[in-house]
Amino acid sequence: MSSLLELSKDLATRSADELRELVSKSASATQGCNDLLDLSRLLLSRRELEIRIRSLSAKELANLRNSKPSKFLKQLALSGDQVFEEAVALAQELEPIPHKPNLSHGNSLSAYETMLCITELLFACERHWLGVIRAGIRSQDAKEIALKLKVTPKEVQQRFQLAMRAGLVTSQHERWVATEAGLSWLELDREQAWLALATPLWKLPEISFTKGNVSEQLLSAYPLIDLGSLELLEFGAFLGLLDGEDVLAPLTKSDLASSAKAVIKELPKAEERLIVQGDLSIICPGPLSPALHRQLDSFADSEDLGLAARFRISNLTLSHALEIGMQLTDVEAVLKKLSGKELPQPVQYLFEEVKKRFGQLKVLIGETGTIVESSDTILITQIANESKLAGLMLKPIAQGQLASRLDAELIYFNLRDAGYQAVMFANGKVVSPRFRNFQAAPEKTGDDLLELCEKLLSGTNVEMQENDILRQLQFALKNKLLVKLRVELQDGSEQEFELAPLGISANRLRGKDTEKEAERTLPISRIRGVLLV
Repeated sequence: MSSLLELSKDLATRSADELRELVSKSASATQGCNDLLDLSRLLLSRRELEIRIRSLSAKELANLRNSKPSKFLKQLALSGDQVFEEAVALAQELEPIPHKPNLSHGNSLSAYETMLCITELLFACERHWLGVIRAGIRSQDAKEIALKLKVTPKEVQQRFQLAMRAGLVTSQHERWVATEAGLSWLELDREQAWLALATPLWKLPEISFTKGNVSEQLLSAYPLIDLGSLELLEFGAFLGLLDGEDVLAPLTKSDLASSAKAVIKELPKAEERLIVQGDLSIICPGPLSPALHRQLDSFADSEDLGLAARFRISNLTLSHALEIGMQLTDVEAVLKKLSGKELPQPVQYLFEEVKKRFGQLKVLIGETGTIVESSDTILITQIANESKLAGLMLKPIAQGQLASRLDAELIYFNLRDAGYQAVMFANGKVVSPRFRNFQAAPEKTGDDLLELCEKLLSGTNVEMQENDILRQLQFALKNKLLVKLRVELQDGSEQEFELAPLGISANRLRGKDTEKEAERTLPISRIRGVLLV
């Protein structure tokens, strides 16, 4: 009996959940499978066999190469009563995939730096226009954040990729924005925030790590594993789990939750103490807690981040606080409470100036374009003549008004980056720079893959065409197999028959009805489903 036929029969004995578990590992689209024979052919293709073979432990790989059947090999559709010849041949041919290790330095502070960096990235999404490029964020944006953290721009880009995998950022209207999950992440404590980053990467084969080289341990346990597919190896250093290729203590724990506790235990103890200075800077003498970092980023710009940090308030940062719904009295209260002193006079003057000037320069969101408006005509003239804003194509349309066909958000962020205290308005109300107009994903009403597996097992027509039915019948005739047929009758109803095919001629199937013990001839055009038995 061929591997194809044996596998098809084996798949028919599985439950829909078991079949779904197998098919979910497939790299190919399974929607083109009209029956179990199609699915078997797909699973025995070289590409699909390689994926499953590379996932085998050293013991199971030896079983496969020695043509020794096992329960696990059968579960992975690499074996029936006998190991499939195609799988044995490929297993003997495959070699380990060359892997270039990520040699990023990691230690007990790496997770702390990562959370600082991602917090900065999330707030940068609402303060600046972070344009979407293939690598992530633009090199200049990465460089600015890297200078604050004293890391390389490449490490900022890698941490941005980590935020993407955790679903904290997404692209909308050609810019990066913080998602609802990203805004919620800012509210989490250290342990929960770390888990949100690590969980999407925790797709490891069953293995217990010890101190030593992580790649060597994986290859010893899984000789053909594709190390490049394990994202934990790429980002582990930023989570405090790896130092280059060396396993750090938290990764030796029994599970993800235990690793999280071990990482957080090593982080420096956070302090909530500030020094507010007359030059408008805010000094944090100790490590930042997530709550304090979130508060400061809401109304101040970070300048230096590490075990100690420095922020700075300005008319733009305080304006931003007002735009996202904060009150300046709340900002004052936070600064007084955490510094334990009255605010210096220059800081108090800045608060008064921001209150007076807030909303004087408006970016009006319109249906056909954007209008920049201010009662200060000198300010409007200055903006119109600003060379670095020439790309916004702002043209005077009335006294105190400039117009552009470009998006209001693009104009708003460019004005802010040029130092202008612009505020977006729509229908007379302030529009927060926090992006919340997310495109709702269509609600999933069911599990499409499970439904497909249920149809394949039941023999229900999975959009079967007449050619597919004919091919199935010819296969059954050649291999002397019984078939269960679902046939449409003259009155439109359907009836099932179990036949032993005897011949196909003139687009009609002749077969022996196993129930009636009599021959029956059926037009193939009326057969709606075929199941090999």
